[in-house]
Amino acid sequence: MKSSSRTVLLVFSLFVFISPACVQRSQSPSSPSQKTAHTVRTEIVIAAVGDVMMPGSIQATIAKKKYNYDLLFEKVTPDLSAADITFANLETPVDHGAGISGYPKFNARPELLASLKRAGVDIVSMANNHIMDAGVAGLKRTLGNIDAAGLVFVGAGSTKAGATEIKRITAKDMTVAFLAYTYSTNERLPRRKPDEPGVNILRTDSEADLALAVERVKEAGQSSDLVVVSLHWGDEYAAVPTAWQRQVAEELIETGADIILGHHPHVLQPIESHTAEDGRQGLIVFSLGNFISTQNSGVSYKNKNSSRARRGDGIILSITIVKEAGKTSISRADFLPIWTLRDMVGGTRIFRPVSLAREIERLNAITERSRDEEGLLKLLSYRREVILKKLTKKPE
Repeated sequence: MKSSSRTVLLVFSLFVFISPACVQRSQSPSSPSQKTAHTVRTEIVIAAVGDVMMPGSIQATIAKKKYNYDLLFEKVTPDLSAADITFANLETPVDHGAGISGYPKFNARPELLASLKRAGVDIVSMANNHIMDAGVAGLKRTLGNIDAAGLVFVGAGSTKAGATEIKRITAKDMTVAFLAYTYSTNERLPRRKPDEPGVNILRTDSEADLALAVERVKEAGQSSDLVVVSLHWGDEYAAVPTAWQRQVAEELIETGADIILGHHPHVLQPIESHTAEDGRQGLIVFSLGNFISTQNSGVSYKNKNSSRARRGDGIILSITIVKEAGKTSISRADFLPIWTLRDMVGGTRIFRPVSLAREIERLNAITERSRDEEGLLKLLSYRREVILKKLTKKPE
């Protein structure tokens, strides 16, 4: 498990949970060790990012760089590796039996997974619409490659039952359970074949699927300190969540989920808290936005408000979890605004995520900026303000 030291200060606190009502799961204080547990306070940080997209232009550039995917993440590695557990939505198969490809059917090389691991990612969701892009055989090989890279996957499996498996990661003395669902897959899953690979599905407006997810969340909470549910849902490019997203999130939190990590819209959606009837306070991230893509290609300060501009916005979410006297609570949530920048790397332009604050600081330090640098500074400053305004606005 990664070190809990935080090398980069994550800023812009969303809220702080400090009231007794925020107490989550607790153990019965029946043993002497439990009676004195109040003297021990454990804290971990869970980080999360959105969609890891591998479009053709990024793949082609990485091929020229000897498939050094590390280049894509090097500017945010300190932020990802600072957390105890880091989550990402892996929206591409990684099938070494096929060539690299971009939209509409993605596929990357196994070196991508090793780079994600080195960047600090621990667990990836495979429950998304693109994970079947390489077919059943590609899904099987992707599962093996993720295992070989030392990453944990959730939301898919070598069997239908395996796809619904609860994955647990222990950091310090806290056990965090993960579940993942997608509204669908672009390529059809094998039907009526329980021994074939599967992907965990929660279809839009399906009360039956939601009922199954509710039971799974209950099970996850029985032997875990915290339950995190990844949901690939909502409408693409929509700035606000649908009524179905709100219903699902609230029902799962009422059932026992603590954190909802949403993705698929490819733009940021609000971050909110929901207080369950039992007093637990859950965190809902309706959409984390893109982590890496080229969907904001062609955006400049001149068209800073275009629909494509919002597709470059993202965050690295940082959630602090505290366990004391056998009780677990969410202490605070912070986010670091990021942007997928077409950055110069060794004489080549490549799209990769960067910290907006650090890029703005770097550009401000240039005493004589070129016209391009001045335009970039204005663009990044503007997008940073857009993200801050959107995610710190109180829900109506």
